[in-house]
Amino acid sequence: MSESRELHQTPEPEIVVGSREQLLHLLAEAAEIEHTLMCSYLYAVFSLKRAGEAGVGETEGAALERWRKAILNVAIEEMGHLAMVANLTVAVGGRPHFGRPNFPVAPGYFPSGVAVRLTGFNAETLDHFIFLERPQGVEGADSAEFEQDDYRREQARPGLMPSAQDYATIGYLYEAIRSNLGALDRELGRDGLFVSGTAGQIGRDVLDLKGIEPISDLAGALAAIDVIVEQGEGSAADREESHYRSFLGIRDELEELTRQDPSFVPAWPVADSPVLRQPPEPEGKVFVDHPEAVTLLDFACATYGLLLRCLVQCFARPETEGAAPNALMGAAIELMHVLGETATALARIPATTGHNGVNAGMTFTMLRGVEPLLHGSVERRLLVERAVALSNAAGAQSAKVRDALTRASDSLRGLGG
Repeated sequence: MSESRELHQTPEPEIVVGSREQLLHLLAEAAEIEHTLMCSYLYAVFSLKRAGEAGVGETEGAALERWRKAILNVAIEEMGHLAMVANLTVAVGGRPHFGRPNFPVAPGYFPSGVAVRLTGFNAETLDHFIFLERPQGVEGADSAEFEQDDYRREQARPGLMPSAQDYATIGYLYEAIRSNLGALDRELGRDGLFVSGTAGQIGRDVLDLKGIEPISDLAGALAAIDVIVEQGEGSAADREESHYRSFLGIRDELEELTRQDPSFVPAWPVADSPVLRQPPEPEGKVFVDHPEAVTLLDFACATYGLLLRCLVQCFARPETEGAAPNALMGAAIELMHVLGETATALARIPATTGHNGVNAGMTFTMLRGVEPLLHGSVERRLLVERAVALSNAAGAQSAKVRDALTRASDSLRGLGG
């Protein structure tokens, strides 16, 4: 049994139950977990080689395409989880939380067992994904490449300020959210807890993924949490298509292919923890400064920034603007295609002027803030302005990228106001 699969028991801490602020605090952390995991999975999938590329035979190429599809499906479901958490946040009176720390996430921000950084596809990265998505009660050690010192996020005593709820598994974070929802529903009643109605939320008419339903009561909130947990770790019946099982299956296939051909390398040698900007503490990071990579990375991160703005604008809208979320989500989906094309290209370009055999990768660098823009004419003007800037910078990109940007711009021009 490898080091990354040794079993150990890590008891979950006591759940902290508190005020609405505690609930909003937990929902914000859940949103950041889903967001960072989605980016981590995408980084790995963008690093995969394609069928027909050097060192990829017919058998390996077929496996790579299966893995690509499986991991992309996981990432799409993570986006759905982010949207479900956003709906729930709106339902209890908050604004959706799309902000997060830049990669690599420093120790202390999440619990000690949740190490988050960008790494290419390999056995160690797969072991890490399996560890993060493991169900409650299935304990295992993280890949040695991702282990960090144990610590606990504690306050001297519970008070008015929300507590940083620790958790060994992501499923337990959702148990904490579930417990706080139940306690507040009993204390405040449905009308006291679910104060915002459903008008500012999105449904499957906007994003057609399982669990994307407006939430107006405790039953709807708990149903959304059930979907998130079951898609991630699997249900009590050990749901085979869970994220956890998907990654286990990919690892088994990778081990078999590597056993048959020890020289098989499934991914490009992308940087661990690439960064767009020169870091004051460079240890463990790769500053991308190769001229070709710099230009493409800047474009990719700007695309990602506009994509996030479009997602943010989908929520908390006036009921009279029923068509706007569809236009915004349509633009966001086109921008996802642009991001996929550019991030895949980055994995094939040297990261630094010194080369050193390390390729670049999408850093998912965050804007300083992604607060909602003013609705109406201001929103349309600012979003179209940014889309035009991207289109003007896309001259060297493929026709597929330029066409997707045109469609995104057209969707945004269709916003009311």
